[in-house]
Amino acid sequence: MSVQDPTDETVTTDEPTQIDDTVLERRSWNYAYIGEDVEGRHHHVDCKLERIIVTKARADRNDSGVIPVFTLVGPLLHTCGLADHPEADDADDGLAIWIEFVREEIGWDEHPVSAVDQAADILEGVFR
Repeated sequence: MSVQDPTDETVTTDEPTQIDDTVLERRSWNYAYIGEDVEGRHHHVDCKLERIIVTKARADRNDSGVIPVFTLVGPLLHTCGLADHPEADDADDGLAIWIEFVREEIGWDEHPVSAVDQAADILEGVFR
């Protein structure tokens, strides 16, 4: 008899996602919500893989365990690495650049004031 431990964090492959596919599942310290743009897209940070994820909906939060788990349901509209921008020195720079890009090119409908600080704190904790 073999025992399999369930995974507590998942991420999709490069295959196209369907509307109800789980595209990301992260514990609270590996996830941050950036906000909603004026076109109704929701921007998230996957701190574990240091990337931006854009979806049509906010994450579902499951508080049934000791540590909250956030789940994103597809489809993925966009993903990019936080440090992929040529001007980004690291993930913190990449997050600030992304937030400014959305502000200038699209516009924020809802942007939590502490999103940058929250995500920066999470990223800082991951790299200690």
